[in-house]
Amino acid sequence: MEVKKSSGSKGILGISGHAGAGHVHSHSGFVQDDTAGFAVIACLLRRAFPVCTTITAVEADIDTGWITVHTQDGGTGAAWARRGITPHEASLCRRVIGLDGVYSQSAAFAAFGRIYGQGCLELPVALQTAACLAVMDTLEKRYPGQLHSCPEGMAGKVGRCLGAVLDIQGVPVSVLAILNANEGGIGPDEDLEGNIMLGPKGALMETLGLDMLPTIILESKAYVPAICKGREENSLWVRMNREVDNPVVYDALIQGIGRAGLACLAAEDAYPRGRAEMAEATRRLGERIARLGTSLARAETAREKVALIAELALLVSEDAGGISFMSSGLHDLVGGGGLMPGSAAVLSMAVSEAAIRVWKIPAFTAQDSDVYLAALEQAVPILAANIQAATELLKARQDFSAEKFSFLLSSSCGIAQG
Repeated sequence: MEVKKSSGSKGILGISGHAGAGHVHSHSGFVQDDTAGFAVIACLLRRAFPVCTTITAVEADIDTGWITVHTQDGGTGAAWARRGITPHEASLCRRVIGLDGVYSQSAAFAAFGRIYGQGCLELPVALQTAACLAVMDTLEKRYPGQLHSCPEGMAGKVGRCLGAVLDIQGVPVSVLAILNANEGGIGPDEDLEGNIMLGPKGALMETLGLDMLPTIILESKAYVPAICKGREENSLWVRMNREVDNPVVYDALIQGIGRAGLACLAAEDAYPRGRAEMAEATRRLGERIARLGTSLARAETAREKVALIAELALLVSEDAGGISFMSSGLHDLVGGGGLMPGSAAVLSMAVSEAAIRVWKIPAFTAQDSDVYLAALEQAVPILAANIQAATELLKARQDFSAEKFSFLLSSSCGIAQG
């Protein structure tokens, strides 16, 4: 794939990808590496702005709970673990030295074996966060003033956004890497994933033109039982909602994957809007937790109490990831992938049952990144050739002003205007 820095200030289409620090589990056996989009965008940026993001040092402060990651080319990222760091954990953290910070969940696995979000296992999430921040810092330090960046800018959030305009296969493309992360390693909180336009991220998107560009949103490498059960190979997975999202982007992705000779799954009925799905899921989970609490209050034997608490631990460490990652009102507007109406379709990877039997939790790798890049190499020119149709559809489906939509988004996740 040919990728270089563009001479233009805005692309004609967009690619956005995020890392959701700690967003590993959800309900019904769903499990993922939610850093895939961030990793692929980082690889695109590295082709235009060559840097080495190999981790060369890790500092774990057992007095303060802060962990700091350093890269070969001078990048630094730091994050705090809510319950601190033991001397043994400090030693384990150093197992990531020599690994590529771009693949942050794989690195955290190398140190700790697995990750749980929702405040259940904070240090691996903090390590993942620090690695992503170090990757961003590496690019900014080596190429000062040549990329655009901003903090997430919301209370309790410590992530960042980093973007640029690249020429991909001769097509000017605005790309944006997003790290969604909470202080203390207690995520996930992804009210700024996808191409959601809020706060400093929204302003950065406008700078790159991403507020009005048909956009490919890169999402996770995931095992979803309803889709993946019985499958013996990984497949790229293209999703949108035909009534709300952008079928032109969707079709370009499917055609690109076909031209690349890769396996593909597709869904046109994903990300339904306006059904209060997140609010309902939150209510159901809250009621399940409440029932466990009631049973625990009445329990007398150790055996009963242990069993009930173990069940509660499963709900909090796994199922709760499916409702904590996004504000309920926001989910009604943008769906689980964070898609602005009319603007986008999602490219992700569905994991085989054979792989999940062994690894338990997916980990995104350099080989997986090459698969995404091969698909994008073919899909970007196809979308560029159909960009007028994609843009017209975007404008038609965003049938109210950007200011009004920004107000709706902000109100839905409790952000004050002004």
